[in-house]
Amino acid sequence: MPAILEPEKILKDLRNLWSDLGRNAETSGGVLRACGMTLVVAAESDADCQDLRHTLGVLMHDHPARAIVLQLNEKPGLDANVFSQCWMPFGKHQQICAEGIEIKAGVTELSHVAQLLLPLIVSDLPAVLWCRGARVFTENAFTPLLPLVQKMIVDSTTAPDPKAAIAAIRELRKQGRLVADLAWTKLTGLRELMASLFDEGLATGIKSAQIFYGGDMPSPSSLYFAAWMERVLPDAHVELKLGGEGTRSLRSIVLSGEAEVTITRPDKATLEVHAGGRVRRSKMVVFSEEVLMSEELSILGPDPVFDKVLE
Repeated sequence: MPAILEPEKILKDLRNLWSDLGRNAETSGGVLRACGMTLVVAAESDADCQDLRHTLGVLMHDHPARAIVLQLNEKPGLDANVFSQCWMPFGKHQQICAEGIEIKAGVTELSHVAQLLLPLIVSDLPAVLWCRGARVFTENAFTPLLPLVQKMIVDSTTAPDPKAAIAAIRELRKQGRLVADLAWTKLTGLRELMASLFDEGLATGIKSAQIFYGGDMPSPSSLYFAAWMERVLPDAHVELKLGGEGTRSLRSIVLSGEAEVTITRPDKATLEVHAGGRVRRSKMVVFSEEVLMSEELSILGPDPVFDKVLE
């Protein structure tokens, strides 16, 4: 394993990769090179990298990018290889391919990795850093990478302490970093449902909102939702309450005012709204990692609502 990696060598390997793809194209349509951004992904382990390959394969269809996967190890040592993600749209005769780079590095070597990445990030296109796992909330190892990207994506549900994780995100935002949290992204469907209840007049004169959570403490999504409700209903008393054992999750919502509205989730794909003696069921998107990431990669600018929730 070489002690030093040269970006010129990696870029040469990418050029050779595309030459090989062109020669080996099985269709008359050839190969179309697709790239709309640079997506740097910090993986937690070798097993995480294996799972990540599938996720990237799905994401590349809607968000083709030069993917740079950082496999972080406790022991120092640098190595790199290149790969491609290819697919053929239905009814077409041309393959579409996106390129990728896998870099193995010790956690203590990220300052050197940042220098290595600078010429590998595609110029004049957005660059995004996706930090998988809880390391980003407990260490400052990723600090050297932040000046290289315009947006950082994390998932606070992986953190052992949700409140501390949100505080870390808040601090990064104060430093001027554009940070997104997949735990907030998960709430899109629920927030849209709540907005429809207000628009339809089913939730009027609300004086209190009880948000029931499962697990040993409120999940990040539960904390975010409570903060959002305080913004939406400034005159109501918003309270987080334990609603059962099991995994940390948002279980149900009870709104009290001119009428009582109860929102429950009997399964992952359904929300039930009990209001005015009627029950309304709404199908919800099951938020896989691919769906959540696709939503965040579609919005590379600020999220003003999330900014207000973090205040």
